[in-house]
Amino acid sequence: MVKLKRKIRLTTATVLCTTMLSIPLFSPVSAQVSNSKEMFALSQDQLNAPINLLEDNPIPGVIIKDITREEYVQNVAENENITYEEANQLVSTRTAQSLQSINNDRGTEVQASNIIWRQASWTQAYSKNPNYKATLVASFEIYTSGSFRQINSATVGSSLAAGQYSPTWQQSNSWKTTAYPVTTATVGVTGNFYEVYNNSAGISGGLPGFNVSVSTSSSVTYVSQPMTIQREYSVY
Repeated sequence: MVKLKRKIRLTTATVLCTTMLSIPLFSPVSAQVSNSKEMFALSQDQLNAPINLLEDNPIPGVIIKDITREEYVQNVAENENITYEEANQLVSTRTAQSLQSINNDRGTEVQASNIIWRQASWTQAYSKNPNYKATLVASFEIYTSGSFRQINSATVGSSLAAGQYSPTWQQSNSWKTTAYPVTTATVGVTGNFYEVYNNSAGISGGLPGFNVSVSTSSSVTYVSQPMTIQREYSVY
């Protein structure tokens, strides 16, 4: 009888040990949540430092991808409010000038095949109501050969990323580095969020961070304070 009890105890202990060894030392779900929080907790240095265009998604919140020359020209046309044909000629002129500057500075013949085009997106929340977000979208023509790199030209625009009801984002102005070629370019936009609420009484309690701009018998239009989005992009 004693031997039987001892055997049962040993078997139970073995099962418990095996079970404990099979339990993960941490919860994968908890780890994912933790990593997600750390990923978006950017330091002030990360927010202010130039972003390397030749890295894919160098910091959380920035999306960088390759685009074609045709896509780049289309972005220039849209952002500068000109036709595709006009944008194509403008891009060709800028490219020729940039390649000539390399010839003059380095005394070597450069190849147009060393040109790439990249697009960078950065989404920013409205500080007075983080439910509203807009995305700064910038495109760049880049010459890269070995350790030599430069930005030949750039274009910048923006779009709505998020809102609550039926939001729109209206860009009021934009700016970018104008003298090229450069190794670091600054791009930025300013705009406002608009909400049209289809009820003459408007939103109960108002809309945080917004003021009423137009009120009619059927709707109320709210407008946010201006929001500025600006980033620096580099090739080093």
